[in-house]
Amino acid sequence: MHQNIGVGRISNIFIFAAIVVFFAVHLYRITAPPNGYHKWRESDTAAVALNYVQDDLSFFTPRTNQIDASTPMAKMELPAYCYLTSLGYKIFGYNHLIPRLLTLLFGCMTIWLTARIVTILSDRLTGAFSAWATAFSPLFFFYSYKIMPDIMMLALLLLSFYFFLRFVNSRNYLFWVASALPLAIAICIKPFGLFLYLPLIYVMRKKGIGWKSISVLIPIHILIAIIPAVAWMNHSGWLLDRSAHAFAFMQYFISVAFFKRIFLQWPPELWIGWIMLPAFLYGTYHLIKNKKGGPYLIWILAVIAVLAIMARYSREHDYYSLIMIPPLAAIAAAGLRQLYENSRWQRSLLYLLIVLTPLGAFARIYSRFSDSSDFYAIRQAVDKVISENSRVLVKDFSRGAIMLYQLNRKGWHIDPARGRNDIIAKINRGAEFLILDQPLEKYDNSLKDIFKINPERIGPLYCYSVKRAEIKSMDQRRP
Repeated sequence: MHQNIGVGRISNIFIFAAIVVFFAVHLYRITAPPNGYHKWRESDTAAVALNYVQDDLSFFTPRTNQIDASTPMAKMELPAYCYLTSLGYKIFGYNHLIPRLLTLLFGCMTIWLTARIVTILSDRLTGAFSAWATAFSPLFFFYSYKIMPDIMMLALLLLSFYFFLRFVNSRNYLFWVASALPLAIAICIKPFGLFLYLPLIYVMRKKGIGWKSISVLIPIHILIAIIPAVAWMNHSGWLLDRSAHAFAFMQYFISVAFFKRIFLQWPPELWIGWIMLPAFLYGTYHLIKNKKGGPYLIWILAVIAVLAIMARYSREHDYYSLIMIPPLAAIAAAGLRQLYENSRWQRSLLYLLIVLTPLGAFARIYSRFSDSSDFYAIRQAVDKVISENSRVLVKDFSRGAIMLYQLNRKGWHIDPARGRNDIIAKINRGAEFLILDQPLEKYDNSLKDIFKINPERIGPLYCYSVKRAEIKSMDQRRP
């Protein structure tokens, strides 16, 4: 009895310590504007949140700064993260602290839920160690800094999993219903959540729930979870926008690079980290030897299937693989638990791994940050050059999202396939300025007949005004 109380107390202290250290370290650059790796994705997300406030939009009409010819609203996932951020702006004022703090809080929630889930599937000590392994997974550690909805999605998936496990253990149908609601929101953000049903079905069978009950509970649960997602995707146009790529993954999935990334590169570099690798290998050996790794193995296989389907995108968007971290953290935690319970030198190794893991995570992702001081220079200078309602052209999609958010202006990116014709078409739709990060002659000297030669400077950017008379003359000369 006293031993159990001791284990419980140690576990709670360890989970608390993991969350506190994780939170404290993430105060670094917590007010920084979008920067570094996936800066464009941060900029687009932050723009939607800011537009909710500036344009007084409803939840159901999110807008980025990039103007779409077909619809005024953005074709995007459910903007729950953006809308929560906008509420923070309305209450506390515009500051990048708000979305970063929101991400951080969902990161803390993810750590706690991982510990609770692993406690249910394994034991309290393993659950406690899984909190540490999750908190300092390099990939999770990095994206918990970002102005992006993916950590929120992961937290909601785990909340759904946790409630479902509570239902399996208690047969309380309130938990069954409660598990469907966060899953529905998570699927609206990213449709990866459907993979959870495989490990859930495995756990249900292990708990003695028959196939007859499963064949009723799971389909109804799927319907409750998926109907809101389909409704949102249909409303936003996101579903139709992506469906053309639905079967384009095979050329990526069958490549050697895909398997190298999934099995050799990302596990030690991003998912668990090189420092935690010995514990992961030890945990793998222990779980196989004692035949206790079933739920985690099914979870991992299900995620690999998701990553295979998304192989075309997961190569560049490594945050799609965040869903792999909890089961790998659980396996690493099983190894840490064995170190804790064995000899004194092994416990010393445990303490060493715990101390070094945060340092290793930070060292791995530090290069993904970048200087963002030009953001404030641009924001201070833009109003002197471009009026608030002016529309602008920027040179490409990803860099364009960054520039438009820096400028706090709406506009278009130039389609490189159409080039000059695309520029003229968008000028006719209202574009008044071309914004570049280099002089016009270095970008495309042939455009000097469309834009005035002497640019205004907006911080490090070059702003070229449209020659309206020349554009009108070109239109008149067309047959």
